[in-house]
Amino acid sequence: MAENPFDGLATRYQANRPEYPETLLTQLAARLAQRNSLRKAADVGAGTGILTRALRATLGPDWVIEGIEPGADMRRQAAESTPPEAAIVYREGGAESLPCGDGTLGLLTVAQAIQFFDRPVFYAESDRVLAAGGVLAVIQNNRVWEGSPLLDAHETFVEENAPGYSRHYRDIDLLGEFQGFDWADSTERLTHDWSLDVSAERFTGMMLSRRTMKPAVAARGEAFVENALRAMAARYGNGDGSVTIPYQTELYLAAKRVSRP
Repeated sequence: MAENPFDGLATRYQANRPEYPETLLTQLAARLAQRNSLRKAADVGAGTGILTRALRATLGPDWVIEGIEPGADMRRQAAESTPPEAAIVYREGGAESLPCGDGTLGLLTVAQAIQFFDRPVFYAESDRVLAAGGVLAVIQNNRVWEGSPLLDAHETFVEENAPGYSRHYRDIDLLGEFQGFDWADSTERLTHDWSLDVSAERFTGMMLSRRTMKPAVAARGEAFVENALRAMAARYGNGDGSVTIPYQTELYLAAKRVSRP
C-alpha cells in the first residue's frame, strides 16, 4: 500500500492548524435546521478531526457524527484528540468509495481536502449517501497570500523547493461544479474574512504540517526549511515575536432535493 502523504504530519497538524469560524458553522446549522433531514453526519477526509469535533459542538448531541479518513496516522491523532463524551467514531475510508449506506446521511462535510479528491466520483458518491434534503458542505480556510509579504514569501519558497507545487492549487470553481449537480435543489457560497496572530514557532509548525512541504523537507532537510520559515517570521513579523496570518474561509453548500423532477 502506498504511503499516505500526510503520514508523519498528524501530531504537528493537530497542534498548529486553526479551527473553522463559528459564524460559518452556525450558518451551516441553520441551513440544516431548515432542511429537517436525517441527523447523521460524516466528515470525509477528517484528518485529525478538527472539523469533526466542531460539528459536534455546533450540531449538538442529537446528531450521530463520524469521521472518515484514509490515513492511519491521522485517524490515530483524531481519536487521541477527541474526548469520549463527544461520541465520534473515526473510520477508514476514502472520498471515492464512502463506507456509508445509500441515503443514510443528512450531512456530508469536507474540510481542506476537496482538491485531493477525484471530484466527479466523489460528487456521485455524495448523491448516493445523502438522504433527501441532505446537505453536502465543503469548508476551507484559505491563507490570503495576496497583500501579505509573509505568506507570499512562504508560497514562493514552496514553489521553488517542491517540484510541481503551485499556490493556485485551490483555484477551483466549486460553486460552478455544485450548480451542475442534477440532484441538488440549491447551492450557495458563504465567506468569512479573518486573521490569526500566532507565534513564530506556531507559524513554523503550521507550515511544516502541510503535505506540500514534505518534498521540500526531503530535498533540503528539515533544519534548512525550519530556518527559512523562522527567517520569514522574523522579517515579516509584528515585532513582538508574532506573525499575522490573514484568512478567507469559504463554505460551499449543495442541498439534495427532496424528490427527483
